[in-house]
Amino acid sequence: MLTDVDKMASLEAKVKELIKHTTGLKRRAVQLESRLREADAKLARHVADSRRWEKEREWLRGRLRKILGELALIEHREDDRQTSKS
Repeated sequence: MLTDVDKMASLEAKVKELIKHTTGLKRRAVQLESRLREADAKLARHVADSRRWEKEREWLRGRLRKILGELALIEHREDDRQTSKS
């Protein structure tokens, strides 16, 4: 049978183990929060990059459409000149 001193020592050991475990959990929580902040920042950068690339792609599409339209117009004029010479 355990004496009061033994019970107290056992309880103290359990409390110390809980404190140690809690400290480890707090440290892990801090690490995870830091990683989460880093991941959020990285995601925000990727989203911003993606939006910028989409705008650039749309701008390039517009420019290409304009250039292709101008080339088609030049080609059409050349065809008209060739037809009128015949």
